[in-house]
Amino acid sequence: MNCSIFSYDIKEFREEILYKKPFLFKGLASFGFDWNDISELYERADASDRSFKLMDGREVSKENYLESYINVGKTEYRYIKPVVYDYMRNGATLVYNRIRNEPFVTNVAREIANFAQAQVIVSGYAAFSDKASYKCHWDTRDVFAVQVKGRKRWILKEPNFELPLYMQQNKYMPDIPEPEEVYLDVILEEGDVLYVPRGWWHNPIPLGEETFHLAVGTFAPTGFDYINWLVRKTPNIADGRRNLHSYSEDKEPLERFGQEFASLMADEKTYEEFMTDYIGQHRVDSPISLGTLANKDITQLELSQKVRLNANFIYRFSDDFVIVNGNKLNLDAIGRELISYIDKHSTCTVSDILAEFSSKPSQKLHDLLFNLALNDVLELVKGSYETTLKSEKSHIFLDVAQP
Repeated sequence: MNCSIFSYDIKEFREEILYKKPFLFKGLASFGFDWNDISELYERADASDRSFKLMDGREVSKENYLESYINVGKTEYRYIKPVVYDYMRNGATLVYNRIRNEPFVTNVAREIANFAQAQVIVSGYAAFSDKASYKCHWDTRDVFAVQVKGRKRWILKEPNFELPLYMQQNKYMPDIPEPEEVYLDVILEEGDVLYVPRGWWHNPIPLGEETFHLAVGTFAPTGFDYINWLVRKTPNIADGRRNLHSYSEDKEPLERFGQEFASLMADEKTYEEFMTDYIGQHRVDSPISLGTLANKDITQLELSQKVRLNANFIYRFSDDFVIVNGNKLNLDAIGRELISYIDKHSTCTVSDILAEFSSKPSQKLHDLLFNLALNDVLELVKGSYETTLKSEKSHIFLDVAQP
């Protein structure tokens, strides 16, 4: 899928960089997102959620900076703002994990999800000091660090534990020491994006000035995910249902069990069944469009309406269907061409689509587009997204620096 703010070739990125080494996209975009916007983002956050953190060299207990109160019979929470201000003036970082339903953040995340072709989770980090919020560490997912405001220094070191999974955080593995040699020491400025593969040691350090960045974690399925899913299939293997008594008795049936399990794992049909289930769980945030899609008097989209596909990537199964936002689509030839066109162009108008498919029945196209929108396969793009990308597109890809 082409990504609107990334000029770097996706195929080249996947072959030469993805999972292999860090990469700096220098001067990628200008976001136009100021501290009023950032403050509103944090004001709407559920700071009582366990994933929301105030970091001051360690995690600050929520009871120190949140208060509960009764709002018309309901217990609610809010910041004790003077306390938050004091912590941050003295070096703390406010960390908002798993940001959702925030148009600016969602749009940035969608661009990166499309480029990385993976699910994403986004965190925000706001600070005004030179105190690091975390020690040097590795992450268990790939991260795109998007510098939205100010600057931040990043020190990266090569991995000494390859491709860690979610349960293999370095804080639980004290026997693996932090490397001494620095691979990359760089200062991110507004509009820069730094790709950090999982397992790479990194230490993001504020510079004693304002800074806000988004960390977009990307999650693609692993062999470990596949194995976990396959375990559900093992009750169908007779040798796996046998009772175990001694190695001498059990060796032969266990070998047969292993061979049948390995055969199942390498089977294309089984693999696609896993991918169907995995991708079927993906959901992409998109704005609700009551004015158009909830109104029974409207049956087709306006020609000027922009649409985009509610998918991070399209996996084409051998049975010739695709899954988008939880919807399994068995499409005819026109439908498949339509999905491919919208996927390739990221965002396009109904008018663009009708012009591209001028040889096809226009009413059929109108009906198909409307039904895809009704079923949350297509997003009806609102002005806020369009404006954001205009700002970003005017500063597209000034330079690419490779470590």
